[in-house]
Amino acid sequence: MVLRMRTLLLAGLVGWGLTQAESIPPATTLDQLQDQFRQVLSATSSPGAAWGIQVNSRRTGATWFGTNSASRFIPASNTKLFTAALALDRLGGDYRFSTSLRIQSPPNAQGVLAGDLWVVGSGDPTLCARLKGGSWEKAFAPLVAAVQARGIWRIQGNLLCDERRFRGPPYGSGWGWDDLAQYYGAAVSALTAEDNSLQVKALPGSRVGDPARLELLPLTSGLTLVSTVTTGDTNAPPRLDVARLPGERVLEVSGTVPLGAEPVVEEAAVPDPARWFGELLREALRRQGILVDGEIRILRAADRNAQPLDESTWTELAAVPSPAVGEVVREMMKPSQNLYAQLLWLAAGSEAERYPREGEEAVKSAATTEEAGQNVMNLFLQRNGFPAQEVVLEEGSGLSRKNLVSPRAVVQLLELMPRHAWGEAWMASLPIGGVDGSLKRRFQQPPTRGNVQAKTGTLRYVNSLSGYLTNSVGEPLVFSILINNFVAPTGSRSSREEMDQLIELLAQSRIR
Repeated sequence: MVLRMRTLLLAGLVGWGLTQAESIPPATTLDQLQDQFRQVLSATSSPGAAWGIQVNSRRTGATWFGTNSASRFIPASNTKLFTAALALDRLGGDYRFSTSLRIQSPPNAQGVLAGDLWVVGSGDPTLCARLKGGSWEKAFAPLVAAVQARGIWRIQGNLLCDERRFRGPPYGSGWGWDDLAQYYGAAVSALTAEDNSLQVKALPGSRVGDPARLELLPLTSGLTLVSTVTTGDTNAPPRLDVARLPGERVLEVSGTVPLGAEPVVEEAAVPDPARWFGELLREALRRQGILVDGEIRILRAADRNAQPLDESTWTELAAVPSPAVGEVVREMMKPSQNLYAQLLWLAAGSEAERYPREGEEAVKSAATTEEAGQNVMNLFLQRNGFPAQEVVLEEGSGLSRKNLVSPRAVVQLLELMPRHAWGEAWMASLPIGGVDGSLKRRFQQPPTRGNVQAKTGTLRYVNSLSGYLTNSVGEPLVFSILINNFVAPTGSRSSREEMDQLIELLAQSRIR
């Protein structure tokens, strides 16, 4: 009888498709729910995929379902759950990044500064139009206002852009070289602006086959543009692809813009974020009538000993603070912003190096700031009793395939953080199904809409979702689903569809 019921259920799953949870009766016992989960997994369109699942009751901590829960999986952007926890724990939700403006001598009576303007960054990721009503100039307005407040209208020296707070490569450990030209693979810097990306805007020509006209906004950042973008038929799908070799300034753009269509816009990462910051600041100053006669000079961590600066001879004009880290974490988690995640990871490592706590001697011996962040993460995991070797993280965004976590460890983190001192900020940072962030277009119908609070994660052949929901009779649950090596035939169900089916089964269940 049990075998026959399972066979009928499997047939129903296949016949209705895995996105039709309402066709499956809500489970009223754990045995029924677990049987439904097993049947979904057995009906997967990618039999060779690896699934790791852990579902617990938030009320009792009891396991409702688990498979491969102690095994390690590539988590993709579920890594950001650990990065957010580290940032809130180490920095605190009220911590603010600071961008400092300094001069060596005051301006003369005519507002001329004879020397340099020194800009010192600490990793603030929020100087961007996206957070300032679409205007990058508004993002730089506090820095410009600080210069104006001292009556400076001309800088005869250089613009010194100091990114020395972070040591090491500008990319996270394990980031793929072919991601680095994309906005989601943007290089990191203690001086960051406009998400370290510019816009590539393509306008159609007057006839099919004509080259498209391209613009780089808001500035070119010294890039050489090589375009093969053409004007396509009116009904042709718009497409822009960008490519740039690491360290190169040649940006190659290909694709099609339909005849008579609106401009097509794509984002591309800039090759030198600190210089990009300097270019934007110089332009923002110029637009307010403040001229910089000299050059943009970059001070990098490797130059610390070769080009030391006597800080005692400088006076601070202003220290412009960022929003609180609790807000920065939310802006990182909701859209799954890789750059913000890596900057928070580096900030945690940097703060630990500058102000180590008892038992953190190993942090000071790190070769790079990223490694210091890794050391601090490991200390956080140890203090909170995470299973040994079930969390192996080398960078903060999840863009790397070197990161490994277990579903059990993810659930442990999800159980821990609501009780943390900054638990409210933690919960506020998670995307909400059918409402916002990376879940805005998922879980749009009851019982999941507005109910699922979870972090997504996607790489090629990798999908993950971990978070919270309440079932139909009010039982609060915590879950982690990690899928690796998912390769399915064209036209078959995706890993996301199969994953969402499991979430729908949880949400509709009537188990107390």
